[in-house]
Amino acid sequence: MTEQPSADEIAATRLAADPGRIRQQLMADLAEMSALGHAEVRADPAGDVPELVAVVRERADRLGFDSPVQTATLAKKRLRELPVAERGPGSAIAAYHRAASRTLRDGHVAAHQKSPDGDRHLLFFRTVEEATGVTVTLEARVRAESDGVVWLDSFGWPTTTASAVYVFTGPEGQYFDQAVADLRDDTVPFDRAMLMLLASTLGTAPSALEDEQRIAAAGQIARRRGDLGGYLYQTRNYADAAFDRDWFGACLYRSALEAVFENFLGSAAFSLVDMTELDEIDQRLRELLPEAPASTAAVPVGMPAHHWWWQTAVQR
Repeated sequence: MTEQPSADEIAATRLAADPGRIRQQLMADLAEMSALGHAEVRADPAGDVPELVAVVRERADRLGFDSPVQTATLAKKRLRELPVAERGPGSAIAAYHRAASRTLRDGHVAAHQKSPDGDRHLLFFRTVEEATGVTVTLEARVRAESDGVVWLDSFGWPTTTASAVYVFTGPEGQYFDQAVADLRDDTVPFDRAMLMLLASTLGTAPSALEDEQRIAAAGQIARRRGDLGGYLYQTRNYADAAFDRDWFGACLYRSALEAVFENFLGSAAFSLVDMTELDEIDQRLRELLPEAPASTAAVPVGMPAHHWWWQTAVQR
């Protein structure tokens, strides 16, 4: 096996080996959550939908999850679903809640439901530019309890949507150029470079690349092999939860890996990644994706037919 441990794996190992470190991290997360200034938000239980929406928009900066621990966990788990420009400045927790507040304040309300227990649920959607010619849609789900207390339930990629999550409209070759620029800049999250490499191979805007360009990209990927290992690690995390909302992340990340292996790394992939791990990921996808709440509309346009995981997810 030649794959190096990723930064995420190293951090997880260190935490598991040191209970004191876990406590310190939790205390730091809780302190940061307290500093955000979230407070209880209430709305008239008898009010109509426009009134509830108005309260949510007005108090968007104060609205939070009902559990501080859940808040910190989701912020770090879902941060990579945000466009790179919204992942900073500051910590993951601050950036995540800033983006969620913006979605509640500026997004459009696409759905309203009332559950048997009297709780009301609102979905807010906001479409954001990830890079030139690329947009991503984000979803914030709000729960208004029957006693009038309002909470943020989830935020990130849409859990249920009748439209695409990512839309690619750029000219041919643009995505490859963006990918190489991202790979060369170590401050740019690696997942954005992988998204751009995937986009460069889609049927909507395939890039007619020279061998020298592919070799240059492969060299940059190899240089960031630790980040590639982290990307594989995250793919595995998504795959383990592919029966639920993480189905989209599992399929997207798996497609990006496939595109990079096929179009840029070739046989060099075997020296950078443990392919048995990829086989294990595929097995998890076969087992769990048939249970996923997947939508055909969420599948990026132009996805190659041999990326079977998408069809496995939406075949219900």
